[in-house]
Amino acid sequence: MPFINTPPLEQALALLAMPDEAHFSEAPERDRARVLRMVAAGVRSRPELVERLGLRSTTASRAVAALLERRLLVEASGEKQGRGRPAATLALNPHRLGVSVIHAASRAFIGVLLGLDGSVVAREMLPVSQDADNEAIGAALAGLAGRLAAQAPPGMLHAGTVASVSGIVDGPRWLIASRWPRMRDFDIAAAIAPVAGPVDVVRQLDAEFRSRALADPAAYAEAVVLLHWGWGIGMAYGKGGEPFGVGAGPFGEIGHWRLEGLEERRCDCGRSGCLETSAALWAMLPALRHRWPELSEDEDELLLQLPRLDLLALPDIRVAAHHMVRAMANLSLILFPARIVINSPLLANAALWAHVEALFRAAGSISGLPMPVLCNEPMPAARGIAGAAGPLMVRALEHMLRGPGQGPSGEDTTAPSAD
Repeated sequence: MPFINTPPLEQALALLAMPDEAHFSEAPERDRARVLRMVAAGVRSRPELVERLGLRSTTASRAVAALLERRLLVEASGEKQGRGRPAATLALNPHRLGVSVIHAASRAFIGVLLGLDGSVVAREMLPVSQDADNEAIGAALAGLAGRLAAQAPPGMLHAGTVASVSGIVDGPRWLIASRWPRMRDFDIAAAIAPVAGPVDVVRQLDAEFRSRALADPAAYAEAVVLLHWGWGIGMAYGKGGEPFGVGAGPFGEIGHWRLEGLEERRCDCGRSGCLETSAALWAMLPALRHRWPELSEDEDELLLQLPRLDLLALPDIRVAAHHMVRAMANLSLILFPARIVINSPLLANAALWAHVEALFRAAGSISGLPMPVLCNEPMPAARGIAGAAGPLMVRALEHMLRGPGQGPSGEDTTAPSAD
């Protein structure tokens, strides 16, 4: 499976990982946070910082000096214009701070080591058998996390590892995942922390929600449901760009809603009659491959394969669409979102998308209430990396921005701790 890394990933992480000045009690620390954010946004000179932030030139210079001392910024001399000193250009130091992100894609883990500007310093893909149990999953994650951390270049502080996973997540525990049915109630943090901690565990849909909201803040200012219809089925919900319930326990597993007429179908969660038994790719792929044997099980590859196929000719697809639309209509009456954004390789097929949209409109809403706007926006799995890495990077940066910087003997007092 190809790893997809596009320029917006770098821009997204560089902005998402910037600390909020409101988190600092001391004025010099707030100034450092503001200056760092502006440089991440593209400001390149002290005079422009003074103009954009309304700071005194001495205040801006002190903040820049502190960031240079911490090696979070680098400075290069530009061309001399007229009299005086040459203009200096400021930029983030991409190799000062790094975060590893491991996310599940198909039956593999994709690991990347990201620099402060979102650049990919190292990456690796590790296939994992569908028969893998807790022990095998733990060994795979620990090995991959250790190898990524070991590739940090000289001078880079490794801030920790984020595991971005699908399925049902409760804090650091990965309860179930349809791709690895033998794995149950697995403590991700305990496996990774000894080799590349500290560890954050996040649902992929929550990370994707953050990434999308950063790229288009206006579209996520109101209540939005982000629905994933692929190998599994799940949703994220939020308002103002932040997903609801992060870290508060399992949430959004509509794929395991039980539906009438599916009682005889066994689900990977251990129950019967779940929505996924009709509409998830893991349930539909045998019928799809009977007609088109070349189909991949990887969602990014299916985005390229499915648009040219006559999916609606298969009864299983029509049944799946019916069940998905019923679930979306009911979800709309629980959360009342302004928009439902669907990320699905299946809906890269224009005919199926038109069919789903028509069914959803026909379902209607309660009299007097508007229907949510239905949006078909497939996105490669790797684009959620920025949303996954951001919170851990922010905590490490906040630690580095506090305090006096280097001690009298030159030791670094700003390195992020494992606590």
